[in-house]
Amino acid sequence: MFMLRTGSIALGLAVVVSACGSDAPPPPPPVAATAPKKKVEAAAPTIVASVDYSYNPVGKRDPFRSSALDFRVGQAEQGETVVCNEPLCQYDLNDLNVVAVVSGDSNPMGMLEDKSGVGHIIHRNSKVGRQGGKVTQILRDCVVITSFITGADGKAQPNKTQMCVRQDKASDPVLDLLDGKLRQ
Repeated sequence: MFMLRTGSIALGLAVVVSACGSDAPPPPPPVAATAPKKKVEAAAPTIVASVDYSYNPVGKRDPFRSSALDFRVGQAEQGETVVCNEPLCQYDLNDLNVVAVVSGDSNPMGMLEDKSGVGHIIHRNSKVGRQGGKVTQILRDCVVITSFITGADGKAQPNKTQMCVRQDKASDPVLDLLDGKLRQ
């Protein structure tokens, strides 16, 4: 058995030696004397210029505007003259009530309530009423709305309407905090 092993080892060595052949391995390539190698730095990433986007609202619906107003504008294109396309222009001045006025500011404002109980905030130059009126003054307790009426002679004449906050007679007395007295 020992002989069998030795024979198989000798046969394996003979195959390896014959496969290598008698040729010497090629010499390594000559190293050229060059300047010291520079560190290769990673290339800076190229930044692709972002695409500039600009929004063009032409032909698009305003998301903050009521679609009911778009319907009224559509009627105007069919030949009907619409003086105003704001929500308060749907009501007559008699159908609106002044609920509150804030006048101690450089930009006073008020609130008008329609007959369905919905409140609308107004500022100076807000359009109000079917006659195409405009808020011209906001006073301490009143709002002045000026509309223009065309007279018989064809000239437009201003018509000022003053709407005031209604004072309820049966209101509860108010405590004045400065002097501690009840006031009506």
